[in-house]
Amino acid sequence: MAWVGTSTEVGGGIALLLGIGVTLVCVPLVFTMLVAMFTIHIHFGFSAVNTIGVTAAGPQFGPPGYEINLIYIATLIALACSKPTPLSVDALLADSRQHR
Repeated sequence: MAWVGTSTEVGGGIALLLGIGVTLVCVPLVFTMLVAMFTIHIHFGFSAVNTIGVTAAGPQFGPPGYEINLIYIATLIALACSKPTPLSVDALLADSRQHR
């Protein structure tokens, strides 16, 4: 089942970079972030910097908490609510429909 999450993140990331169906692509990506947050990251708490020790080489950091998932979810919601940029595929398709 891990291939579903990986495919969603890779395919969704490529679609976001190209600007293809951004609003629709954000939905499964938000769902993926929620699953990751509630199954993995929630156990580490809300901490941007989780220092687990200090050695001679410097501080040793632990796994991130769920704050990174919240940042990704907020960013995806902002993208879903925004208009297409001029260089996105969505904007090019909208322009071609207007010229018909």
